[in-house]
Amino acid sequence: MPYFSQPFRLATLPKIASLSNFSLQADYVQVADGTFNESTNIITLGISGSSISQYIINPTPKLTFDYPIPSTNIITACNAAESQVKIEKDAKISNNNDNHHEDVVKVQWKRDIEIWSFASMVNKGNYTLNVITKALKDSKDASNDELIENGIENKAYTSTDDFLSQHKIKTKGKVVNIKIDAKNSLVIAVLQNGLVEYYDFELKLLYSFDVSYNNLKYAEWFTENETEFMFVLCPLEDDKVCYKLFQLSDYENGENSPIKELSSTIIEGFSYETSKICYQFGKLYKLNQSKIFVYSLPHCLLQQIIDLPLIHKPTSGDDLISFQPVSVNRVLLTVNNVIYLLDLLHCSILNQRELTHVKTFQLLKSAVIDSEKSKNSKTIAIGVSTKNGPNPTSSLEIINIDVGTNTLKDSLGKSFQVGSNDTSVVLKPLFDDEDITDNAVKRDEVEGNMRVPTFQYNKVIEKLSALKNNDIVSFDDVFFKDLEVKEEHYTEKDRFISDPGFLNKVLDLIFEKFNRNDYPKVLTFLLTHPLFPLSRTHKLLSLLRDQPRLFKQAIVTCPNLPLNELLEELFSIRNRELLLDISFRILQDFTRDSIKQEMKKLSKLDIQNFIEFITNTDEDSSVENFNSSQSSQLFQLLSLVLDSIGLFSLEGALLEDLTLYIDKQVKIAEKNTELWNLIDTKGSQHGFATLNSDNTTSQKQDLPTYTMEYLDI
Repeated sequence: MPYFSQPFRLATLPKIASLSNFSLQADYVQVADGTFNESTNIITLGISGSSISQYIINPTPKLTFDYPIPSTNIITACNAAESQVKIEKDAKISNNNDNHHEDVVKVQWKRDIEIWSFASMVNKGNYTLNVITKALKDSKDASNDELIENGIENKAYTSTDDFLSQHKIKTKGKVVNIKIDAKNSLVIAVLQNGLVEYYDFELKLLYSFDVSYNNLKYAEWFTENETEFMFVLCPLEDDKVCYKLFQLSDYENGENSPIKELSSTIIEGFSYETSKICYQFGKLYKLNQSKIFVYSLPHCLLQQIIDLPLIHKPTSGDDLISFQPVSVNRVLLTVNNVIYLLDLLHCSILNQRELTHVKTFQLLKSAVIDSEKSKNSKTIAIGVSTKNGPNPTSSLEIINIDVGTNTLKDSLGKSFQVGSNDTSVVLKPLFDDEDITDNAVKRDEVEGNMRVPTFQYNKVIEKLSALKNNDIVSFDDVFFKDLEVKEEHYTEKDRFISDPGFLNKVLDLIFEKFNRNDYPKVLTFLLTHPLFPLSRTHKLLSLLRDQPRLFKQAIVTCPNLPLNELLEELFSIRNRELLLDISFRILQDFTRDSIKQEMKKLSKLDIQNFIEFITNTDEDSSVENFNSSQSSQLFQLLSLVLDSIGLFSLEGALLEDLTLYIDKQVKIAEKNTELWNLIDTKGSQHGFATLNSDNTTSQKQDLPTYTMEYLDI
């Protein structure tokens, strides 16, 4: 079942100048996606003007590592990966034969490391690329955290306070994306000026490739059939964009190019600068105003355009919108402080949640899962929230998500268009009489029930409004005659009276024109109608309390009665028949959990009166006077009452009565069990079982025997 959890705070963002513009915070906080997945417990972030920070999520969110950067640095890209390297070190050992002589030997061991790479920008002219390697916490080498060679014991490096190495270089342009290839010990940087550069972990330039466009804004990597690809988007003039697709291969000392261009396409009317872009599983999604454009890769062909009525057209300049992929055909969308889980295949809102504790919530990164290949449907997303108030603060928050099953079942009744059209639908006949005259048969001649009546609801309301107050006979005559109602209660023939607005107006006239002493028969008809307006069910039982017949009718047949009002009547009534009707209605329409939650809101006195009524054996309406099916209903309610309020909330005298009552019921159950066993035993001794067996056998013999015949062909 798709759902959102309540977000929990990871950390509070510092109050610095670079983060003062809340609309740009999503661009100034970069999440390392190399280690960010649905099961991760570590998140690495690049916070502009502050630091490169690493947090753990469980059991309590906490900062574990922090690398400060100058306040003027804007982080443009950030990534992290785990790897393993060989460490060589010269060690001196003493010679046993000569105490004054030491031999030098090389010692090697493997160390688990973490590589951080981030790019920064200062004043839009000074661009840098950084690579940091540090030991993983609790890392272990290949020889169980130690290597013994020539009598020397070398412990693996486990400290997280110091770096193993730090490297920094200037780049020719702004870095828009970084990929760390831990397998080949490479850092691939994509620059805005169109260069794709390969570095080793010491930031030595190994290879450079030019995509031929100097305004590269978006780059993404993906894998297809074990082959790695990369595509880039380069905005051009006149709302055009250039889409380029590349195939990547392993770098082999520069002998062959590790990147090969496969295709280049110019797309018109793309409007990159005013759009939100994201990619997942072979599809590129573009959110522009209130529409989502779906492009299929590798050729970047427009596949679908989806209208989003939940985004107002045109959007206000104050609205903060973010857009991230989460699973196959499903994306996350936030509009100010409301987050949506959208199914783009079935065009539905799987779930939505308003984060009332914040003013805005912008998504930074979501862990994309392939729910079709794995049974897991739970993932996480991280975002930045801004609180209301004269001194607003921003925080990093994590939200847990269940993306659902990607089936139609999750989307039923949740279409984008649900609720957008509140006009009532008028039923029309499928065929007209003219269509049937060709067969010389009239509709009325075929079947009396085939005729679909067309009612003049407005004229009926006008006639009813013109009547005098308390004129019951005329009110009933107009209603039943004009609507062709034959019975005083709803039947299948009345199914065409289906306009809820009309029913609501009739109820308004009834309670306006008639006092509480007497009501027309029309009210009985409406109480049995399945489309009784929901808005009129509130306080309905209190209005009809002085009319026993209508009160019982409402309890038995009126749909959508509120649970709290039913419980109030249940705990205050002293009529056995109505008590059973209300109890049956409650158990039939509501779950046990909802009943218990609502009972907790009621007063203690009402509940004690109900328990006294159930356990009092002196009254004619005691449970002992009910049959077994009726008693079971009240027993279920009694158990729910005790579960909701607890035994300790009852007074001593009431507890004693309840104990005696339960003991008595247990003795009755034991006695009934003994009588049943006695009857069963005596019946078997007198041959009733044998007689039944003979009858069964004779019945089986009367059936025709099974035969098989072979056909000669």
